[in-house]
Amino acid sequence: MAGTRDLATSVRNAAIAALPRGVRVVVKSAQAQVVPTFHVTIHAGSGEHRFLAGWAGEGWPADVERLTAAAPEVDVVFAKQLSRGAKDWLLAHQRGWVDESGDANVSLSTGLIIVREARTRQVKAETTVKWTRTMLAAAEAVLAGVTPTVEAIESATGISRGASANALARMEKLGLLHRSRGTRGRGSARSVVDHDSFIDGYAAAAATLRRSQRVIHIHRLWKDPLEAFQSEIGPALNRNSESWAVTGVAASILLAPYLSGVTVVELYVDDDLFANPDRLADVLGGRVVDRGQLIEVRALPTPMSAKGPVVSGIHLALPACVYADLLAVGGRSAEAAHHLRETVDLGPHS
Repeated sequence: MAGTRDLATSVRNAAIAALPRGVRVVVKSAQAQVVPTFHVTIHAGSGEHRFLAGWAGEGWPADVERLTAAAPEVDVVFAKQLSRGAKDWLLAHQRGWVDESGDANVSLSTGLIIVREARTRQVKAETTVKWTRTMLAAAEAVLAGVTPTVEAIESATGISRGASANALARMEKLGLLHRSRGTRGRGSARSVVDHDSFIDGYAAAAATLRRSQRVIHIHRLWKDPLEAFQSEIGPALNRNSESWAVTGVAASILLAPYLSGVTVVELYVDDDLFANPDRLADVLGGRVVDRGQLIEVRALPTPMSAKGPVVSGIHLALPACVYADLLAVGGRSAEAAHHLRETVDLGPHS
């Protein structure tokens, strides 16, 4: 990541580019923040506008959510080039934004209003390359330490050779993977361009898939959810499911404790068990409900999602998958996500 001084210059330059000529902008680094934040003062005529800005890196939704979770007092988010999804999220959460492409949308209580759309700008690869489930599987394999070759991805995930090749090629087009000139063939390996960008791109795509997934709500009685999974539910799942994994807050407590308690346990199971809600409820020792659930069950997004560690007999989702799920929930879960990312190696490990 660039130094604080460099980022302050980036914030100032982006602000100047979005404002009329002659407007003076002063940017000073904010103290005691775990994410890059800056006090910005805009001198326009005899008026003066002050606000707190934050730097969200590349500008993916995960970048924006990570910033605002760590610094909720930020008024305006700056980034290299905010994605459409990130802009929509910021507008929905009533925060302004400015990026280095020249786009801006800011409306402050001081009376400062900036609405600008750059006339010409390079369209990000995300607008032309959409993430697929096979891309998520390939990305999770890379995050788990699988070398980004067609053969290795095919072997690890079980997806076809053609789907593996296509998934890697699409991630290369997104700028997440790089292949040296002259290297071709199913055994040729790509390399991860930037680990943070890879995780951010994956997390944003995983959140999109999560929103489209069906959820089965289960209610059951227990004194301690983790103890129940260790002594009763886990063994029952081992007997009845080929693959399962706990994710979300419960998984984060076992991987990198941050939150003190679990209200709802998020669980992934294989497609066969998920397809039979009554059997699923019986295995979990509960019943299907419309509300008041203590367990939320989803089908495993990919075969790799369940490849996390086993802690106290509880199968956990891949740490990067846990991170993405926590971010998708937001709020205190997003805070746990940031702690997890700082504490645990999410990958890529290759």
